Amino acid sequence: MATNNFSDYLYFKGLLGDFSGVCSRCNIGEVTKKYDGKSRNGENTYFWRCNYHKCRKKISLKRDSFFEKSQLSCQDVFILICGFVYKFPQYTIHQTYKKFASHTLVDWYNFCRDVCSDILLIDNKKIGGPGHVVEIDESKFGKRKYDRGDKVDGVWVFGGIDRQTRETFFQVVKHRSAETLIPILVEFVHPETTIISDCWKAYKNIKNQFFQHLTVNHSIHFVNPEDRSVHTNSIESQWHVLKRTVIPAFGTRKHMYDSYFSNYCVRKRYLEGSECQLKAFLKLINRVYPLKTCQTPSTTAATHTSPGPSISPGPSRPSKVRKKIVSAPPEDSDFSDYEY
Repeated sequence: MATNNFSDYLYFKGLLGDFSGVCSRCNIGEVTKKYDGKSRNGENTYFWRCNYHKCRKKISLKRDSFFEKSQLSCQDVFILICGFVYKFPQYTIHQTYKKFASHTLVDWYNFCRDVCSDILLIDNKKIGGPGHVVEIDESKFGKRKYDRGDKVDGVWVFGGIDRQTRETFFQVVKHRSAETLIPILVEFVHPETTIISDCWKAYKNIKNQFFQHLTVNHSIHFVNPEDRSVHTNSIESQWHVLKRTVIPAFGTRKHMYDSYFSNYCVRKRYLEGSECQLKAFLKLINRVYPLKTCQTPSTTAATHTSPGPSISPGPSRPSKVRKKIVSAPPEDSDFSDYEY
């Protein structure tokens, strides 16, 4: 993939901003793209600059984008995005591309999971609804202390699954009390839903919040003998999948669990079943990191006709502080005319 063609693609598809037009600082000069005369690793570097001699405002090409605050080239970041979307192990990317340090891989995979968390907050879609059944349960994630005994050192996770759509929600909780679980259930599940759970005492008042609440006593049986459709087998199988494939077996900090669950839910809701998972994820990035311009509110920017700039790489670690802004995706960002 040619570097110039790739950066052009990012520019014209809205992943890199267009800051051409009247400068927002001086309201006199025109902001245009400039070549800085440097070359790093064979890539030319550009920036936006106001042409008014008393202003000379300079704007990074990565400003307000997903690539901001990183000295990696956009092409290198794109490689890491592909690795995240298609579930390439980090050690595989590290062995294939020696230029990526292990902490760089960890950071960018975390940034991609942050996108997943933000999208769920933006859409705030509730599962269930009239005629739908949602199974709920809680489970402990962790491991036995010194691999001995039954006590598990980990975190409690509260979750549910819609039997009809297979959509899910998961939330790390400190306590399994009704004061903790019921508000989460109200936040993620439609009120006209039938809820099925076990007989945990915190669930006794669910019937006041939802259309119907059915229970199965797990101390006696796993399926209600009076109604064979009343069981929690679907959510129990989800716990098995999450513990086996979603949460890494080693090195996962407790405060990171929510981001892994968000990653799982976003893949199920937005990526799986899409024509191209990479295009689908780039659209999500567009929504979380919309691009601003330097134009004044009363001025219309000049049309930018020159090709998009190349982005210079750098060896340093990307910053962990990332700016997130909620917005709708650009109408023309269909990502349909470029081969990955």
